[in-house]
Amino acid sequence: MNNRFNKVHHDLFNELSDHIERISLKYNYHPSRKVTIEVYPDMPSFHQAVGEADAPNWFMGTYEGSILKIVSPLNPGPEHTYQSILKGTVHLFAMWLISEINPKAPKWIRQGIGGYEAKLMTQDFIEGSTEESIHNLEIPTFEQLDNDTWEFETMKGFQFSFLFVEFVVQQYGIDQLNTLIRNPQDFNGIFQCSEKELHQKMVEFISK
Repeated sequence: MNNRFNKVHHDLFNELSDHIERISLKYNYHPSRKVTIEVYPDMPSFHQAVGEADAPNWFMGTYEGSILKIVSPLNPGPEHTYQSILKGTVHLFAMWLISEINPKAPKWIRQGIGGYEAKLMTQDFIEGSTEESIHNLEIPTFEQLDNDTWEFETMKGFQFSFLFVEFVVQQYGIDQLNTLIRNPQDFNGIFQCSEKELHQKMVEFISK
């Protein structure tokens, strides 16, 4: 049994070590405090511990303060795999880092960067799962994406946040994204357009 736990610790450590330095450099921020990872034996005990007993099975991790809380990759539940929990931890670390840089960074930036850096969702999955919403122009606004309920997943919040961050990086570059993290209201200063216009540009970009 111990060997399995050692392997989990080893794999988690390796997965994060591969990314911590890269992500910290990319977003020009080296955290001053250490991150602790708490691993829960299974989905129910994780959901119970974070006060979300009725949470859906895709909810595998969260962070409070500088503690990343995850379900054990050995018991990932029906919607995850060993590997996806490891990647999910990178997603959480990236989100935590953005929150450290700016606690007021909006959810679409935090979630989008988490998804963008962890690459948990494949391009095919993102395209396939958003195709209908894009076709029907049911693309959430930034305000709608600031949603802390389970609706976030239903409205394809993870995918659209990812696509929006990808848009900023591809069209404007990482420096602009870094400025946006730190000044999330300054659309005119950063993009020379309003929030509404930027959203419209994103919609056009992902609708191509």
